[in-house]
Amino acid sequence: MRLKSNALLLVLILGLFTLVIGGRYLKAFPTIPRPTDSNTDTVSWDVKSSHPYVHRGSDGEVLVNLQVNGQEIKAPVRAPVNLVLVIDRSGSMSEAGKMEYAKEAAKRIISGLGSSDRIGIVAYSTEVELIYPIQFLKDKQTALSVVDSLYPTDSTNLSGGLTSGIDLLKSLVGEGFVNRVILLSDGLANVGITDIGELGLIASRAAERGVHITTMGLGLNYDENLMMNIAEHGAGNYYFIESPTELTRIFEKEFGQILATVAKDSVIYLSLAPGVQIKNIYGYTHTMKDGKVQIRLGEIFSGQERDILVKMNAPTNNLGLRPLLTASLEFTDITGDGKSVSLQKELTYEVTEDMNKVASNENKEVTARGVSVDAAYQMYQATTYYERGDYDSAVENIKKALGRISVLNSSAQRTEATVKQEEELRKAMEDMSVAAPAPASDPGKKLIKDYKAKAREQQK
Repeated sequence: MRLKSNALLLVLILGLFTLVIGGRYLKAFPTIPRPTDSNTDTVSWDVKSSHPYVHRGSDGEVLVNLQVNGQEIKAPVRAPVNLVLVIDRSGSMSEAGKMEYAKEAAKRIISGLGSSDRIGIVAYSTEVELIYPIQFLKDKQTALSVVDSLYPTDSTNLSGGLTSGIDLLKSLVGEGFVNRVILLSDGLANVGITDIGELGLIASRAAERGVHITTMGLGLNYDENLMMNIAEHGAGNYYFIESPTELTRIFEKEFGQILATVAKDSVIYLSLAPGVQIKNIYGYTHTMKDGKVQIRLGEIFSGQERDILVKMNAPTNNLGLRPLLTASLEFTDITGDGKSVSLQKELTYEVTEDMNKVASNENKEVTARGVSVDAAYQMYQATTYYERGDYDSAVENIKKALGRISVLNSSAQRTEATVKQEEELRKAMEDMSVAAPAPASDPGKKLIKDYKAKAREQQK
């Protein structure tokens, strides 16, 4: 009898031990995102189609708008930051006080960090130098003094600076920090890796590991295509900074967004129904992973609204209701316990022979967004034509965009933003006419960088 009682007691003790220790053991592993179609207190999202009904035998063009919103959080407990500043110190930074303004902007950011944040500083010219190894900011004065010691010299090894900045953060990913590299350059990459595709791949691999990259182009002589490409693949922001006097304002804007982060490592996955084809994802790079379209967004900020517009064609041969896609938004919520979240939405469409049903059920808000985003896309294309000296093609692209957006602005879907966009398109048509400045001149370079930056922003 005593043996049975002891055996029973042993079983109970072992069971309790397994629950306690096993529970701790399981918590050591990251939680698997649990799919849900609801929103969270941190992030809300919606997926809408321009045409729930499409006509049989048509090309089946459908616009899908993926809207991601960072919820307004009045007093968020911000996540700590791992920040690396990668600063160009090539010889051209001595012009127009660029280096002094860059140093002042960097010092303002350092002053805004806390002791729970980490910062590292990389300076690059021909050589790359780690002037402040990444560490918790316990001694601000030392970090400020290091920035003050910077001086311009030699050429521009942009790739060396970028990879060094990324390497500093690789081992720190996964600790619940927001991880960001800010890359500043005023010139052309002329040492190390200079190929735009290779640098984009470096940025993309960093983003996959949770290290996001913001680029800042200073002045008129840097390669905006290169800097935009790094930012796109690095899931960060891109800024055209014409004057060094703007540096502090832009640094503070970027820093403010980083501090307002409510979710990180956000990615949208699209699972397309058979026969559905994507024609364009405006303003975002995308890749295929495990048969799904992957759109990497990076961080989501409190109060931020992001719209990702996708143009696609769906099969229209057979009548009836059909699946279009399943969209999943995955992210890490950093306002609470750092849990992984997956939100899902499904879209269908119906093939019909009733044209009235197609027209009456059109989502005009999504269609209007499509007009605005496509106008921005045409503006970007026009700028590339102008850059090549093909003024006629540039003007034709702008005329095409103007025709559609002027019709939009005569409808109930007109907004302040689309009215302003129409005004900018009309000005662009004047700027890129035959009397336009030569693309290689300073006024031409400014025009190119300005319109490309605006067009990129309007597509997002």
